[in-house]
Amino acid sequence: MKRIFFAFLIFLIAISFVKAQDSTKVETGKIYFLRSTGFAGSASAFKTFIDEKFVCKLNNKKYSIHEVPAGKHKCSVQFGGKESKEGAEKFEVEVQPGKNTYVELVFETGFFVNNIYCEEITENTAKKKMEQMKEDTECQ
Repeated sequence: MKRIFFAFLIFLIAISFVKAQDSTKVETGKIYFLRSTGFAGSASAFKTFIDEKFVCKLNNKKYSIHEVPAGKHKCSVQFGGKESKEGAEKFEVEVQPGKNTYVELVFETGFFVNNIYCEEITENTAKKKMEQMKEDTECQ
């Protein structure tokens, strides 16, 4: 009887240990930054940020991939510096577990305007654009 009790006890401990490990796993998703701004602004790299943390210096016709915990994140882009500037426009995205979120870097230029900002795009649009781009895997 004692052997059965100890075997059952060990079985319960093993199950609770496995469940405890499963509950500590953080579900993640990916944020893709895509930059294809054309000739205007192509000379300088754009600095990208997730939750005000620098993640990549992205040149024209490039994209980068960043794994993040699932949930809401604030993305931003700016011309220079590796510290997120207070005035940089923050764009909030919802990252689903195991899913990809695509963020395009938009560069507006005009007589009185020079602005860059983030904009979420669909997967279909992103995949078409990425055919003409290269992945930046070194993100400095």
